[in-house]
Amino acid sequence: MRVSVFGAGYVGLVTATCLASVGHSVICVDVDRRRIAELGRGEPGFYEPNLRDLMSMCLDDGSLCFSSSPEHAVRNSLVHIVAVGTPSQPDGSADVSQVLAVGNTIGKHLTKFGVVVVKSTVPVGTNERVESAIADGLQEREELVPFAVASNPEFLREGKAVEDFLRPDRVVVGARHKRAFNILEEMYRPITSVHGDFLRMSIRSAELAKYACNSMLATRVSFMNEFAELADTVGADILDVARVMGSDRRIGPHFLNAGVGFGGSCFPKDLKATIHLASSVGRSMSILSSVCQVNDFQHLTLIERAASLLGDLSGKRIAIWGLSFKPETDDIREAPSVSVIRQLLMQGASVKAHDPKVKWLPLLSSMDQSSFSIHEDKLEAVEGSDVLMLITEWNEYRDVDLGVVTALMRTPIVLDGRNVWRDVKHSGRPYTYFGVGRGESLTQHVLPREMVG
Repeated sequence: MRVSVFGAGYVGLVTATCLASVGHSVICVDVDRRRIAELGRGEPGFYEPNLRDLMSMCLDDGSLCFSSSPEHAVRNSLVHIVAVGTPSQPDGSADVSQVLAVGNTIGKHLTKFGVVVVKSTVPVGTNERVESAIADGLQEREELVPFAVASNPEFLREGKAVEDFLRPDRVVVGARHKRAFNILEEMYRPITSVHGDFLRMSIRSAELAKYACNSMLATRVSFMNEFAELADTVGADILDVARVMGSDRRIGPHFLNAGVGFGGSCFPKDLKATIHLASSVGRSMSILSSVCQVNDFQHLTLIERAASLLGDLSGKRIAIWGLSFKPETDDIREAPSVSVIRQLLMQGASVKAHDPKVKWLPLLSSMDQSSFSIHEDKLEAVEGSDVLMLITEWNEYRDVDLGVVTALMRTPIVLDGRNVWRDVKHSGRPYTYFGVGRGESLTQHVLPREMVG
């Protein structure tokens, strides 16, 4: 099947590459000519496991190509997938202008029946606006060409996006026309014949389902973080609590890890958009509002812990391990690390950071970076520091010997923001260790508080 994908960002590139890998002929379109040139050389421009190799394979066999010409893509495709960004606006609503612009562009070049698929995460009612935008594009040419619009939200996890696309739990499609359903079911058949169900529904249900899924996952994260605060206060261990909860089949084990909160390009943006959508129709989302408040607070818990141990943080040296919002990606959008680093610098601390994939923080470019640096060696980042804060649970941090690590520090304090070091049984001198919601259960290496600072 001939498919065009508009948008060569994270979702668009993964979608285009994976569809090409299962036998479709895919043209991926982007207005950025420089980006198109990079992609044509097999350079994704971001880190995602397995994507580069799969992309190179599809380029080599001719199933995938990149273009800056929407006219060529539209006229040579049956399915047109819209996968452009929908960033948050100041009021929290999703900016769908890029989605509508692509719809209008498709209308300007459509010459035969096509299915326009909105894969971007959009508020309820956006697909109807896309339909109007396509019709406007056709009207400019005074043409009457049949088309159908469908909602096909993505459910990709950064770090596992290729796996999620090729082995989905389900493929969700909302449409009004049987022909659109049938064409998209055929497009996904190489995937759904092996993994996942093809779920048909109304367009509005599909649009809302994406927001509902992300809202539920974010709610679980904030729920566990609130319980972690309670566990700390009453002397319980949140890991034991989560183990009990996860063993209940009604709850399940996923998204029960307490930590420094969520980030990324989806959860924060989608929660704001959902709250705004509800407000626009006279409804309130009190639970989701609380989820956001808890998450904002959670980003700063490590700083509060450090201040309680060291007092004034001015002049203190802080080591940060992990900058990306989650492991196996270089994405720092809404990453907890950015909030933490900003606050530390504002309080006069200096920060040395390490991340396996993130090598610079453009979000800090407007700040005085004389007190901030990123290091290739994680131990170099720790050397001479007063506190080590682990913010992203990359695998390479899990097996370190904290005794060896803390021997390099000026003050041996470890704040484990992801509960990676669960047993804390390591060699070397004593050190102060705090996880998230671990209570006072870890005492074998804890220094008396009067020895800290």
